[in-house]
Amino acid sequence: MANNSSAQTEQTRRVVDLLAARRDEILNLWIKERLESDEFRDELISKKELRQQSQQLVDALARSIQASNGADFDDAEFNELRAFLNQISRQRAVKGYTPTENATYILSLRNVVIPLLAEELGGDTAALVREMDYFTRLLDKMGLVMVENFIRSREEIIRQQRADMLELSTPVIKVWDKILTLPIIGTLDSRRAQLMMEALLQRIVESGSTVAILDITGVRTMDTLVANHLLKTVTAARLMGARCILTGVSPAIAQTMVQLGIDLSQITTRAQMADGIKLALELVGRTVVPAALVAHLRANGTAPGYKPHEQSAATNNADTKQ
Repeated sequence: MANNSSAQTEQTRRVVDLLAARRDEILNLWIKERLESDEFRDELISKKELRQQSQQLVDALARSIQASNGADFDDAEFNELRAFLNQISRQRAVKGYTPTENATYILSLRNVVIPLLAEELGGDTAALVREMDYFTRLLDKMGLVMVENFIRSREEIIRQQRADMLELSTPVIKVWDKILTLPIIGTLDSRRAQLMMEALLQRIVESGSTVAILDITGVRTMDTLVANHLLKTVTAARLMGARCILTGVSPAIAQTMVQLGIDLSQITTRAQMADGIKLALELVGRTVVPAALVAHLRANGTAPGYKPHEQSAATNNADTKQ
């Protein structure tokens, strides 16, 4: 055991000495190898950034090996190196690198260091084999950490993007005073339905709205699950004091509802969103009137069906709609 530990210490010393004495040469050869490789994509990283990143990695590697004194890569002596690998793997995940490109970047350092080790050791084949074995195993572990961190970072990015897309896919829009509309597009699963309900209820509270239009023109399929999500949303909105109108019910969706025995009798429905908006305006005491009638009221102060004292209110409403 003592001899084995002594051999490991000697290996780390030789590698550290090489990284220190020929650092710039190693960097230049490694960067040249990377720039000439098929994996290099200059749209993802500049030559200056590649050099800076590689220099920091070589320096962190040298410090960690020197501090390790033959310790295993999982020990605390390699914390700095593992942290730096985690940092650059996350950066590369954001930029769009592949797992293969990340692993190749680390493992390619072997193509530079081992020939220099052979040069330093001369004809000592046994020592070269030991150095190659030590450095190769170290790079393999570094590559594995790099790929694991990269995949973990990419999964986090995907989850965040999915959450952002879900939030954007449930926009609650105020179309008039006390009237909200929620256009639903695509598939309505349980997660999205929950976000949709939360967003709608929050806007009802914030705006004091009393009518909400749920437009399902963009919903691809209607089944009992989707219908239940809609019913729960309508019920929750009703408890908050808002009435819901379901619009965009196509003939195909209507037939599907009948075939599945889905009961939406609790919900007021309209075929088109325009019809739903018209009904919503009526529910909040607003009326859509022709522009010609507004002009007539302005010119004469009277119109069939309107009393003189209602002129000001009607005109103000029409002006607001314009």
